[in-house]
Amino acid sequence: MCILLTIIPRLNMIDETFIKEIDSAHKAANNAQQDKNFDLYMTFFTDDLQYKQLNGKTIGKKQLANDVKSYFNRVKSLSGSYHRNEINAAAGKITERLIQHSQVSIRVFIFFSKKWTIERDGIYEWIRVNGKWKICRVEVLGEKIT
Repeated sequence: MCILLTIIPRLNMIDETFIKEIDSAHKAANNAQQDKNFDLYMTFFTDDLQYKQLNGKTIGKKQLANDVKSYFNRVKSLSGSYHRNEINAAAGKITERLIQHSQVSIRVFIFFSKKWTIERDGIYEWIRVNGKWKICRVEVLGEKIT
């Protein structure tokens, strides 16, 4: 199970190689999401994922998979980027705090769609599983939808 690490900027310097690997994982996950490649996208999460939503409810990978599948079925298009505010490495884990920006267009009924922008602040904890970085814990801290 993943545990929350206290994020202390610059106290525990992180190797640039790890940052590049995490950035590469983010890029691959974002590409899978934009392509609505459900199977590939879900490989970026550990089986024991703990995802704490903004409402305080924590869900696991199975519920996240159900939510993502439903979401992918409705999405017409999406794009996104992120800004990393903090990153730390300890005990074989990398913890980062990100602000994600997404633009989403979702089908509403048959002929209509709705577009909006989402800004999400969260903590993401990564561990290496079989040589690949995977997200084992997420905590959504804030969200703005416009």
